[in-house]
Amino acid sequence: MDSRADAAQNISMAANPMTSLAKMTAAACLGLATPVLAQVQVPSTPPGEARAEGDALIAQAGAADLFDNLTGRNAADTKLLHKASGLICAFNPGQPANRVVVFDSAVRGDEIACSTAGAVGERTLYASRAPGRTLADAFARDVAAVKKGHPGAQDYALPDGIDSPFLAMLNIPPMPPSKTARFIADHQFTSVSSAMVGDWALEFRFTCPEGNDDVAAATAQPTLWVTILAQISKAPLDLALPKEAI
Repeated sequence: MDSRADAAQNISMAANPMTSLAKMTAAACLGLATPVLAQVQVPSTPPGEARAEGDALIAQAGAADLFDNLTGRNAADTKLLHKASGLICAFNPGQPANRVVVFDSAVRGDEIACSTAGAVGERTLYASRAPGRTLADAFARDVAAVKKGHPGAQDYALPDGIDSPFLAMLNIPPMPPSKTARFIADHQFTSVSSAMVGDWALEFRFTCPEGNDDVAAATAQPTLWVTILAQISKAPLDLALPKEAI
């Protein structure tokens, strides 16, 4: 964890397995589906460019043995599969923040990170094989890493009366249990979320300007986090009717 914390740039990614219902729900959340999820946008990406960037990201990380490029020829975003965990990393093409990192670990590929950025904010997702680690321990480690990097961080509290369907979805089985801490640090909103999915510890960091903190906390960050957890755990994104979703 320490090597990861030292390398962290507070930029992250999210996969984009959203259903039509989830997209409509995002739109209902303050009408922000398009700016909230960079992957919901449809940028003018020339055919093959997103896939070529995926190949380049894998090559730069020396990770051809660890990742498969799932990006279609006409795709608007780049998608890389981390073969060991089953996690799909999605990147906004052309972002300078785009990066795949393979950390030193006892087994190569057991600790990785994927980063991207966009109009919404900067995002990094870490995956580490950690059999036996509890969610409480994972969360404590992740929060400690954020505070180490931002000693002056102040706790951020959600405003009263927030009613976000994505925040609610995080607490509905079969979505994996997770924890999130939110801070204002260096004039930015920064959140860190943790989950254990099988033997894999996930850490998701999201950063955006301080003035966007309420929207980020209620809509942007939980929307991204929900899609990440649903993708790797195979939980349905339509959790409005849990009995039908299970």
